[in-house]
Amino acid sequence: MDASLRRALTEALGEGGVLHDGWLLLPGSAEGVAAVLRIAHDHRLRLRISSGAGAGVTGSEGVAVLSLAGLTALRIDTPRGIVRAEAGATLTALRAALAGAGVAVPGLDAEPVAERVGELVARGELPRRSLTGIEAVLPGGDAIMAGAAVLKDVVGYDVTSLLLGSRGRLAAIVAAHLRLVPAGVTVEVADPAGVRAVEELAAVFDPQGLLAEG
Repeated sequence: MDASLRRALTEALGEGGVLHDGWLLLPGSAEGVAAVLRIAHDHRLRLRISSGAGAGVTGSEGVAVLSLAGLTALRIDTPRGIVRAEAGATLTALRAALAGAGVAVPGLDAEPVAERVGELVARGELPRRSLTGIEAVLPGGDAIMAGAAVLKDVVGYDVTSLLLGSRGRLAAIVAAHLRLVPAGVTVEVADPAGVRAVEELAAVFDPQGLLAEG
């Protein structure tokens, strides 16, 4: 990684957010994620997005890891029937918070491969009806919110459905808004979305091909 690119990343994230000579990036906020993606776009740096700590980082392929492990906030809004969970929050922490509030997310009773919320959504291991909205950052650094108050969105697209199962190829998912029901209530839900074919969509969302599959 050249010095100018590493310097730009360090200015955006601080020394603690740029590890392994710049090949592991650890923003602590959605704004930091957006800054990394803007810099990556300007410098044509390829990224692999991870909700975890980014184990096995290597710069040999020229692909840096953007870890969302520092985004761990959980906010349960019982009156609105929604929990906002950031991408790095573990499913263990989410389940504990839900149990403490006496609520549940339909379809979360299964044992997914994912360990964190961002991975859960990116792998499509959640029923679409349980996902009420997504906060994400596009490859160029633009923040979007789908399914709630819109920051920036594309009219005519169900962006939430597009990102569910996209495996980090279309955008960086920074938070998910999940539907709540009272604990113990059984709700019929469709099967999890599974892996979505994203090659054609990636050409629209990420024409430079900067996001590698996570």
